[in-house]
Amino acid sequence: MTKLTANAIRKMWLDFFRSKNHYELPSVSLIPVDDPSLLWINSGVATLKPYFDGRKTPPAPRLTNSQKSIRTNDIENVGHTARHHTLFEMLGNFSIGDYFKKEAIVYAWEFLTDKKWIGFDPAKLYVTVYKDDQEAYDVWHNVIGLSPERIIKGGKDTNFWEIGEGPCGPNTEIFYDRGEKYDSEHMGIKLLQDDLENDRYLEVWNIVFSQYNNNGDGTYTDLPRKNIDTGAGLERITSIIQETPTNFETDLFMPIIKAVEKLVQGKYHYDQTALFTNDAQQIKINTAFKVIADHLRAVTFAIADGVFPGNKDRGYVIRRLIRRASLYGKKLGLEQPFLSQLVQTVIQIMSEYYTYLIEKQSIIEQAVLDEENKFLKTLEQGNKLFNEVKAKYGLISKEHAFRLFESYGFPIELIEEEAHEAGIKVDRIGFEELLANAKEISRTNRKDIKAIQLQSELFTQLDVVSKFVGYEHEQVNNTAIVFMFANDHAVSELTNTTGYLILAETPFYAEKGGQAADHGLILKDNNTAYVLDVQQGPNKQHLHYVKVEGTLKKEDLVNASIDSDRRFYTRKNHSGTHLIHAALREVLGTHVMQTGSYNDDERLRIDITHNQPITTAEIMAVEASVVKAIRAAIPCEVIYTDMQTALDVHQALAFFTEKYDEEVRIIKFGTYSCELCGGTHVANSQDVEDLLVTGIESKGAGTFRIHAITSNKTIASYLNEQFLKEKTEAVNYFEKYNQGKLVLTDQQLEQIWDQISNLTVSKQNWKLLKQLVNQFKECFKHWQKQYDNAIIRDFVKQYHALPVQENNGIQVLIYQFSTKVDVNALKVLIDYYKTRYSNILIFFVDMTDSTQQKLVIGVSDALHNRYQANRIIQQLNPLLDGKGGGNNSVAQTGFKNKTIITKLLADPLAFLQQHG
Repeated sequence: MTKLTANAIRKMWLDFFRSKNHYELPSVSLIPVDDPSLLWINSGVATLKPYFDGRKTPPAPRLTNSQKSIRTNDIENVGHTARHHTLFEMLGNFSIGDYFKKEAIVYAWEFLTDKKWIGFDPAKLYVTVYKDDQEAYDVWHNVIGLSPERIIKGGKDTNFWEIGEGPCGPNTEIFYDRGEKYDSEHMGIKLLQDDLENDRYLEVWNIVFSQYNNNGDGTYTDLPRKNIDTGAGLERITSIIQETPTNFETDLFMPIIKAVEKLVQGKYHYDQTALFTNDAQQIKINTAFKVIADHLRAVTFAIADGVFPGNKDRGYVIRRLIRRASLYGKKLGLEQPFLSQLVQTVIQIMSEYYTYLIEKQSIIEQAVLDEENKFLKTLEQGNKLFNEVKAKYGLISKEHAFRLFESYGFPIELIEEEAHEAGIKVDRIGFEELLANAKEISRTNRKDIKAIQLQSELFTQLDVVSKFVGYEHEQVNNTAIVFMFANDHAVSELTNTTGYLILAETPFYAEKGGQAADHGLILKDNNTAYVLDVQQGPNKQHLHYVKVEGTLKKEDLVNASIDSDRRFYTRKNHSGTHLIHAALREVLGTHVMQTGSYNDDERLRIDITHNQPITTAEIMAVEASVVKAIRAAIPCEVIYTDMQTALDVHQALAFFTEKYDEEVRIIKFGTYSCELCGGTHVANSQDVEDLLVTGIESKGAGTFRIHAITSNKTIASYLNEQFLKEKTEAVNYFEKYNQGKLVLTDQQLEQIWDQISNLTVSKQNWKLLKQLVNQFKECFKHWQKQYDNAIIRDFVKQYHALPVQENNGIQVLIYQFSTKVDVNALKVLIDYYKTRYSNILIFFVDMTDSTQQKLVIGVSDALHNRYQANRIIQQLNPLLDGKGGGNNSVAQTGFKNKTIITKLLADPLAFLQQHG
């Protein structure tokens, strides 16, 4: 194996797959395009999802790339482990409906072991496969020639790849054995078999057999084509090739570390024969070097791609990385800004492939310097707060720890270290809970347009005037286009493309307050803009995301009209949200407070705080209260006033997670509901028509999410769909019962079925139907168990007197069945004979189905010192061309070789002695 630079390895990867007729894709921006499920591009396949799920046609069926990626869910681990990084490169090769498992595995093996390429010693490579993926196992065993001992089977948690919404499927991984010096406890292959974190067996390749699409809601559908998604971490494979203890000693990181060494007194130290030094002080120094090197790489690439330090979303991540690296610089004695000086080193390392970094250098350096200067000033205030808390309270509470972290950029490990030196404690568990909540809120509240705002000064300086008139009008004629932009730049026209525009007056509601944005049309002559989304700009302008057919220009006078049908049903659901909130407070108590909501034309949901589980009876009472308010035909009153009057006079509910203007807007349904709200609503509660709660789920301690729908049309459609779903499920069970009722009948099951069959579609009957179907399924399970027992009893009775031979004190029972039998029935029959004979070996064979021939072996407990059923099966599997296993007492295998079975059954004890 030749030692290669990281740049050479990347080039070799791309050269190899180009030689296999793969089309090379460039490494795209870290900012996802049209994918709100991702904050960052976090894998090589993330940009290819439209190809994998069939929405777009790829440039070629075979693709390869080296894609920069960012993952930020475990920033705290960076610097403390050998391979955690915020930014990393994924070397990838992909097949879109072209080759599949065999070719992908063969390519991987060739690239890794052929001396023309990487040239790893094949004996050092091990693989894992998904336990149910026999096809992949057979390729590794039969085509590549790996022994079963080097093929480890894993479950869904280790060998089924998915990362949120998008393509997924079983995977196979390749591991490189770095030897016993990285295995201090001498555990060997057990490290892989038990999926233990270790530094001996390093994953170098992951092949995902992408067969399904994760729809993002817990369901999976088949992809239009079978695909291959391969990933190999450049940092890991470079570490192995360059024979470094961790990724940080490779040429991807060491030049940065060396550059830091020139600025400080301390030196980075590592031992080629061990991962870490045992010197506690040196470990701290090494950690600081690694954090700085890692974070600066991520910051450099992110800023180059247009993400600048900010308060939210991607900008917040970059700010945090800069501040964290700066703090670790202080640990090395660096009191002045220094990170910007290191940007040039990062670019020198990476620009051979990422050439665009060179022209971005000055922009990156300035952004890093500005943020570091701001942070050093903030740090002084943070230190002041820390000292005040330390002196006043004698401990760091979760709230204070989170404030130090969130507002002043103190990493929790630094807080703990400072607290330890001061002899006080930190509520780390409470801090982690607050941090997890903040991450969830950030994830659920993120919008694409917000991310764009953080990437360009265009939005922060946007001061054009735009007026929303959508409360009064659903259409506006001759309104001017006052601003247009696309790709973060102001433009004067949009032609047959997508982009954003702002109107002088607009009827389109921008998504906020839980209400979805309006859709609709903007027209000028024969030119049409389809409004696909609307978000609120920095000065409350409504930013219309449009797809233009034809040409629209700035200052054009256009006609703008919303999708009235969508608004019609959205109003019902938004008013329904207010009504159900009031009902929840009425039924559960006034302590209940809304923490979030969403409503569009199809549904509504509301998140609330409540200190105990919500019962079915309570939900029914909530629903009944809302329906009563709807039928009371309460007019909706809209009141504009100041905040204090809203709170004191009108007793309006306000949500203090939101920001309100000096003038606020109240939506009031008599004495039933009164809230501050900027959304669109029905004129009268009766316009909501009806409300049905469709589900409730817990979102964590003391937080619940209630799902509901409104309007007669929507509820009728939903109920018809649910009745069909529930009854279809019941029908499937009843058909199975009909097939078996000649053996065993169940009067109660039949009575419940009659009730289900006779139910007509209605809200009341829907709840009853769900109860009856659940009862029916429980009843069916009881019947199924009794039915199976009856079948097995008849089976045992039929075969209770099979001939048993004796050989040297061992009873031997051999029987080949002439009709197909269930394996579970055979195991019961084995137990029957084991109770009759204390020293018995049992061999049952079923060859009635040529595709599922099986052998089941039973062994008495008294014979376990000489014979174990699973050991016998293991001996026989290679001879039988079989696959199976079990335990000492009973084991089974499928087989193909009938000749061997014939010899075995002729004299089992002699056969086992001969082949033992």
